[in-house]
Amino acid sequence: MVAFKEDEERMLESLRNFLSGKRVIVITALLAIPFVFLGSQSFGTTFSSFGTVNGEPVSQMDFNLATSQVSQRLQSIYGEEFSLDDLDEEVSLELIKNEIINQKTLLSQARALGLIVSEKAAKQEIINIESFQGENGFDQTLFESTIRANGWTPEEYIELVRETISIDTLVSAMGINAFPIESDVEALASMLETSRDIDFIKIDKNILVAQQDASLEEGQAFYENNPFLFLSKEQRDFSYIVLTEDAYKQQVQVPENYIDEAYIDYLNDVEGQVQNRISHLMIEKSNYESPAKAYETINNIYKSLESKEILFEDAVSQSSEDLASKDIGGDLGLSSGDAFPEEFENAILSMQLDSISPIIELEDSLHILKLTEVIKPQIKTKTEMSEKLLSELIDAEALALMQDDFLKLESLVLEGVSLIALANAIDAPVQVTGLKDIESIELDGFAEISSSELFDASILPNKIEIFEGDESYAFVMLTQALQPSVRPFVDVADLAIQEVRNEKANLIMNDFADDAESIINGEKALPSQNGFTIESFKGVKRFSSLLPPEIINSTFESSLGTLVSSEAFNGDRYWAKSSNESIPTIDELGESIEQYQGFYNESLSQQFSGFIDRAFKKGQKVRLENITTN
Repeated sequence: MVAFKEDEERMLESLRNFLSGKRVIVITALLAIPFVFLGSQSFGTTFSSFGTVNGEPVSQMDFNLATSQVSQRLQSIYGEEFSLDDLDEEVSLELIKNEIINQKTLLSQARALGLIVSEKAAKQEIINIESFQGENGFDQTLFESTIRANGWTPEEYIELVRETISIDTLVSAMGINAFPIESDVEALASMLETSRDIDFIKIDKNILVAQQDASLEEGQAFYENNPFLFLSKEQRDFSYIVLTEDAYKQQVQVPENYIDEAYIDYLNDVEGQVQNRISHLMIEKSNYESPAKAYETINNIYKSLESKEILFEDAVSQSSEDLASKDIGGDLGLSSGDAFPEEFENAILSMQLDSISPIIELEDSLHILKLTEVIKPQIKTKTEMSEKLLSELIDAEALALMQDDFLKLESLVLEGVSLIALANAIDAPVQVTGLKDIESIELDGFAEISSSELFDASILPNKIEIFEGDESYAFVMLTQALQPSVRPFVDVADLAIQEVRNEKANLIMNDFADDAESIINGEKALPSQNGFTIESFKGVKRFSSLLPPEIINSTFESSLGTLVSSEAFNGDRYWAKSSNESIPTIDELGESIEQYQGFYNESLSQQFSGFIDRAFKKGQKVRLENITTN
């Protein structure tokens, strides 16, 4: 029963993975965003709106999280080198939309059932995450690199954790209804461990076909009676123009003194990348009889700091009312000028390293800041930056030139001009594929288009089609199409003769079917020609590799002693009869039951997940907008 209980846990984990996309893992491993509780003041970052799902708003953070989830899921299947960029944009967006819809649907269900956890519970979850424990408990510095990279606010991250825990609670509750039933697992194991003896006849079709004689005359007769088997493939000829970013790079002209001017801009940008770390001491106004009393309290602290009666860190430890930062010296992390409230950022501009600010008043709290660290980026020399600056210019200019030409050609296509006129408009060559079939067609310099797209029925003669690649465009026109036609006999004589041999072999196998059961029963002898064999296998199970799966399946699905006939995937024919079925008891199965628990759980998980998917999405209200990969 211990193993069975462990399997229940694996079952629940499988459900969590399907329904919630491992959001808890995402939070602890990828989205460990720092948080600081600064009274009621919000450090606002406004994200774009992407609509709603069941009334739940979809934010930029939801979109980013869904994108990350989809990407990780695909990488787990196709390898770490896989990227969403490898998929068509429509496919990527559809996967991301589905992920958003799934998560928001679960969240709305959790909210409807009253399973949304409190903000306090979310904060406690964050503080207790093992990955972010330092020597003295929760370590604020472990969060800072992530918050700089993502630019998210503490409030947003706390809300994300609330949603995650709530969804996990919902999934756990649902998982109770999806636990495997031990008797069902035992029944499955018994069925799969059941064995039968199988007597069978096999005709190896390749050997039988090779023995058949066929004349040229027979081949021609078959050809004339079955012309549809000898049709040629459709061939198409395309003329096309390709625009590639690499080609336009050759046209870029670098302005005189560009490197000097670009380096000056680089220096100006670097100056704006200075990061300042601050700590703060906070007094919450609501904790006092009046705002004046709160101000009096912090003013006394400020005077003590000015007179050097107490160190800032000691004052924070003794008096700060921000519980999240109090034990770490009031540290708020780093800012490049926009992470903190405007009042903080303005004060930082006039502060020196290790100095303190005057008292800063926010709507609900009072603060004293200390500038504890200034991080300035390393400035590279002009020589070190020259290659990068030049490359950036060429890339940007080449893309702009290509886009200009593309827009020009696109407008001309709408005006109905010819492909030659398009080529003349930008002084580009017209390339030609020549007549090719679907297996050999390709556009030189434009690998993004598939042969199936070029042979799509919607492609019309003399109509210019526009295709877009990652860094290229193609303007393509079908100039000629040859429909399939019956190939001359001289070209397909060998194929026709082979078809005659196949036909003769099929007739022999069909005639043999009448005697198959008598031969298996020993009443008649097996034909002596090559390719015919008769054998007996003892104790064959359903997953045995002794026979093709289609043969074993049809045998076990039939009653004992019944003759079954089946054709394998390679054309070989089988006639089989089973006997001596052995069904193991539970005691005989023993530990082998454990082998089938995972198989059973996977099947049950798929069934339950389908039920949840249908139940939750009934009456679903999806109003998504503004979702693009740009």
